[in-house]
Amino acid sequence: MTTSTAPYIMYGCPPSLYSGKLRCYLRKKALPFQERLPSHPEFFTRMVPAVGRMVMPILDAHDGAIYQDTTEIIDALEERHPDRPAIPASPKQKAVAHLFELFGDEGLLRPAMHYRWNFPEENDDFISLEFGRFMNPVADDTLAKELAAPSKAKMSGYLPALGITETTISTIEAAYMELLSALNDHFLKYPYILGGRSTIADYGLIGPLYAHLARDPAPAHIMKTKANRVWRWVERMNAVGDDMPEFPDMDNELLANDEIPETLFPVMEIIAKDHLPELKALCDFIDTHLEQNTDIEAKQPVIRDSNARTLGGFRVKVRDQDFDLMARHYSVWMLQRLTDTVTDFSTEDKMDVEALFEKVGLKDILSLRTKRRIERVNFKEVWA
Repeated sequence: MTTSTAPYIMYGCPPSLYSGKLRCYLRKKALPFQERLPSHPEFFTRMVPAVGRMVMPILDAHDGAIYQDTTEIIDALEERHPDRPAIPASPKQKAVAHLFELFGDEGLLRPAMHYRWNFPEENDDFISLEFGRFMNPVADDTLAKELAAPSKAKMSGYLPALGITETTISTIEAAYMELLSALNDHFLKYPYILGGRSTIADYGLIGPLYAHLARDPAPAHIMKTKANRVWRWVERMNAVGDDMPEFPDMDNELLANDEIPETLFPVMEIIAKDHLPELKALCDFIDTHLEQNTDIEAKQPVIRDSNARTLGGFRVKVRDQDFDLMARHYSVWMLQRLTDTVTDFSTEDKMDVEALFEKVGLKDILSLRTKRRIERVNFKEVWA
């Protein structure tokens, strides 16, 4: 554990989904940090060469260590700063926290990307200026929009790979509105997912629900008018300190006795309906890939072709709608965090978690695995 008070340096930017996740964590942990945009010269001279690609956020620690990937960054900082832990210790809360971490990081990418890129009339000016000015903070409007154009084209080009098409939009929107309603009911009674303190459950959700869905004009209007308590939680998550005056009698701690609020059950049921089918289909796809490529060696990158971004595509039915998706193998690595956690529990604790997950239709996720594990080594996903 480090006791240094020197600030961490976070390379990120306001419109970046995962920058929002890390920024909230650093604030809630009261860790001193300085945020730098990717336009800072050291981003390209030190950070990009260190991690091997242009990606955000990256954390430069005061002892010279460099971390990339918000989940790994939070894990590292939790070891350095164990006070007010972000990962619950009790079994049900720990399992639920990892579930929400997975769902937020991976399961909410579709609504986040849809509501950012498919509402140009409301969003385009804002997004153009945001993107342009993280590359040149003092650019005038015309230059900012010119600078933003290539990045906008690249990011919006990912929509088909995420299954976002004219055919699927109505299903994506219906699922998101249902989620907003369920979360709104929860945050009316609790300031955070598991009580009076934020955890990795909150940090998983905040990335998409802040950077895309609460900042971009079109989805921000939806959240503020249809899910006021979710908007308030987003505001709370970005504040230093607990920021929960609506709950004067609630301690700044997780709920006692490993309690899971009943208001979370509808949210978990939505995860079971909207994200579990995709995870099952993804694991099946990965297993088929492994059967067809028996020459894969340990520590070999999951994506061998440096020009490729995915192993291929698969189809899955969600809410009676077919989605054609590109395989996001990183989701498997995130899934392993949940399944590994539950595997390490005592028999009694495991039974309690299984009973809870079965109640909300999620029991299958606890035994969901690929035939070969995926690890992260030197900022890349590799085969175990």
